Amino acid sequence: MLSKHTLWIVFILYLCFLFFIASFGSLFQRHKTRNAEDFSTSGGTIRWPFLVMTYIASLMSTWVFFAGPGAYYRGGFGYWASELSFICLFPVIVHFVMNKVWIINRSRHYTTPADIYYDRFKSPVLRFILALVFLSASFPMVTSVLIAISKAAEIATGGKINYRYILLIIGIVIVAYVMIGGLKSIVITDTIQGLLYIAILWIIVIVCLLIGFNGSLGNAVSTVWENTSEWFSYPGPDNWVPYSARLGYPLCCAIGWTIMLPHVFIRSGYAGSSLQTQRKLMFLTPVLQVIVWSGCMIIGLVAMGLMPGLSTSETEYIIPYLIQNVIQNIHPAAAFILMIGFFIGSVSVGVTTADSFLLVSGSILTEDILVNTLHLKLSEKGKLTAVRIVIAFIGVISIFMALKPPGLIFTLIMFANAIVMPLFPILVIGIYWKRATKQAAIISAAVGTALVLMTYFVWNLGGSWYGTFGLIGSTVCMIFFSLITKQNPADSTAFYEALKKGEEEFYETEPRQTKTES
Repeated sequence: MLSKHTLWIVFILYLCFLFFIASFGSLFQRHKTRNAEDFSTSGGTIRWPFLVMTYIASLMSTWVFFAGPGAYYRGGFGYWASELSFICLFPVIVHFVMNKVWIINRSRHYTTPADIYYDRFKSPVLRFILALVFLSASFPMVTSVLIAISKAAEIATGGKINYRYILLIIGIVIVAYVMIGGLKSIVITDTIQGLLYIAILWIIVIVCLLIGFNGSLGNAVSTVWENTSEWFSYPGPDNWVPYSARLGYPLCCAIGWTIMLPHVFIRSGYAGSSLQTQRKLMFLTPVLQVIVWSGCMIIGLVAMGLMPGLSTSETEYIIPYLIQNVIQNIHPAAAFILMIGFFIGSVSVGVTTADSFLLVSGSILTEDILVNTLHLKLSEKGKLTAVRIVIAFIGVISIFMALKPPGLIFTLIMFANAIVMPLFPILVIGIYWKRATKQAAIISAAVGTALVLMTYFVWNLGGSWYGTFGLIGSTVCMIFFSLITKQNPADSTAFYEALKKGEEEFYETEPRQTKTES
């Protein structure tokens, strides 16, 4: 489809664009990276336009051009309904949980997701367990991104570029990019790239509709309804969305994907500059999610109408298949441009996720394990150096993992979402219930994680229930063992004082007097 030379030219131009806006972003921020907290969380200084876009860009990962359209092809309209059901939960969770995390962080200055758990429960064992769980989510996500970008290059050139060759180059570029600048350097790039890939997605949607169904969404719906009517009902055309998934999938995405994955936890809880920024994140993120997922759903619908009967592994490459097998035969020039757009979109959405995961993973391994578990004595400069070295190490491991890609990128992503779900009730109960103990938190984290692993590797139910059993088990253990164990209340005094101080500062605690009352 594309020649090797064309793809390399496009890729080099993209890299120039990437580093240009990164440099512009560094000048725009106008302050240097001073310590590990500043490097990893930007010191809580990101304003709302950039926070919203860096959140949505890093969240979408390889869903947009690979796993998402393929999932809609396999799961049908019911899968889209599942998406909408969890999207509406996001403002609720952010308001009642992550805004409180943000308030506490204003005076406690956390660096990693595990920091707030340690501040509440004062347990080094819990910190270590959480670090391992968060890292176990990071590796498959970074790996999935490297796989997706490398596959995009291979498919776009019809196999003319070797998968492993482009994998190595992409991996090195992403790692080097993150090591140089930290979170501040990727805020502007994520914002620009987020807008870019959303625009590319909808251009592909519109062109596919125009060429495949004369621009009529109604014609596409009618064709699929006539030929594959099961696309509009549970469990979907491939029996891929069983009734159990109606609960398991929304819970996994609402809690694991949009809140508890470490890179989005940092953004939704630590990085925002103000409570107003948090509120913008609450309400604008669901709108952007609906825009993106609706585009992916329409691509899945169009592909089902034009290319029914694709195998499971083929469905993750629906966009390039549409371009090669449908658009190419009707309008070669449009196909050429769209394939370039597909490659650029895949790279941009992948980079925004990989850089975020590498950054937070480096902080987790350095702060939670090297410094706070192994008790290495490092200066602030030493911590920054260690974070950068760890980022390089994680990048190398992810590259090796990507050398043998699984059948579905979707599998990697959903496992990462599921494994962090049991940590959510520990956070919520720890914030709202002073009786909660560190013993209960340790048991909950261990039991919940074990249940997720059993769901996937023992019971073989991960494809429908995801981390639901781990979430339930963690919640039950947290409540039960808190009731039968005790912890010194002084351990959490500073935590609750920070929460109280923040609520008094940022929330109106006294009822307003009316004119008649005054």
